[in-house]
Amino acid sequence: MTEEQESDKKVSGGSGITTTGDVHISVGSGQLGIGKGFTQTQISQTDLKDLRDTLLELQKGVPELDLTPEDQSIVNGEIRAAIKEAKKDKPVVSKIKERFVSIIGTVKDAGKSIKDISELYEAAKKIAPILGIGLEVLL
Repeated sequence: MTEEQESDKKVSGGSGITTTGDVHISVGSGQLGIGKGFTQTQISQTDLKDLRDTLLELQKGVPELDLTPEDQSIVNGEIRAAIKEAKKDKPVVSKIKERFVSIIGTVKDAGKSIKDISELYEAAKKIAPILGIGLEVLL
């Protein structure tokens, strides 16, 4: 009778990556995270500059949303915080992403839509993919 090799065993699992041994990924240097519900976004220096510039564009268009003073203050505060984080030497992308999602949520909660104002929508369309966010969040 032959013994079944460990690497020959059938592995069943949910969607995603399932392995019974080591996994080697060689795509350059940096960190890599794998796991359920895990999302990782890396941003280049060029993307960071584009992100900062586009966040400033977004901020200029906020008055066009005709938000209440309170909502406008919240949105502008989130934009300022996102810009501040993006200017750091080692920005935490998840913090910027969280701020951007909060901006969209505040606008939606106020019964407004960024997609209805082309200047804001164009800026948001540039920001979302840099942060690894699908454009559907803008709708």
